[in-house]
Amino acid sequence: MYRVLLVEDDAAMRFIYSKMKTWSECGFTIAAEATNGKHALEILEKQTFDLIFTDIRMPFIDGIELLRKLADMGNTIPLIFASSYDEFEYARQGLILGAFDYLLKPVEQKKLQEVLIRVKKRIDEMQSNDNKIGDSVREIMDDLGVSADDNKFIAQVALYSSAHYGELFSVDDIAEAHGYSKDYFAKLFKQHFGITFHDFYSKIKIAYAKELLRTGNYKAYEISDILGYSSVDYFTKIFKEITGVTPSKYKAGLDGTAVKSEEK
Repeated sequence: MYRVLLVEDDAAMRFIYSKMKTWSECGFTIAAEATNGKHALEILEKQTFDLIFTDIRMPFIDGIELLRKLADMGNTIPLIFASSYDEFEYARQGLILGAFDYLLKPVEQKKLQEVLIRVKKRIDEMQSNDNKIGDSVREIMDDLGVSADDNKFIAQVALYSSAHYGELFSVDDIAEAHGYSKDYFAKLFKQHFGITFHDFYSKIKIAYAKELLRTGNYKAYEISDILGYSSVDYFTKIFKEITGVTPSKYKAGLDGTAVKSEEK
């Protein structure tokens, strides 16, 4: 079932929405409820969802501001507005800002069904992108405790890194590819990944170095050149910092000994 975060300040409306059978018939379930945008952001810090269904006018943080804050966070969860006729301009503004769609109140189950069928396709497309993330990049992200499932920025980094895995690229390259300045990209990266891009990229290069070592066709100095390190000594230093063993010990222990050592 696709998880829905329902955001509505009116308790009676939340009850009405929760009783609509259309959700389950279309493969969705209301997994959590928030009373306003501020409350929704607090819930989103702890849980993940596939869809946000929200009212527009609410206290503290309304639907439009919620959408803006999600965009600033790089969050790509599809969002659907429920709006009154006199809120059309708000709804239109929401569509400009990236909302998936809006429904007029009172929400009819048939109309809800139509939009849920369409948003389900969008969600499936987003999830299919996750399959394009390489195993090595995914493993690094898992170790860092980050996921591309519901965050646009993390997904951008993961997909780009996977597409250019084994190639040399810089922070300037990836920032420019996604329309960010170098400094702003670096700031977002540290915010979302908890480490610098330089450290993340080092992990990617060492993961690739391990693959090359496992082929048995490359010596350490050759891999150092391929990965653009200034010297084999510096490459060895970085390799050991990340894996716990030197390249030579890793290669010698491909029977399992060195691999176990580096995983401690």
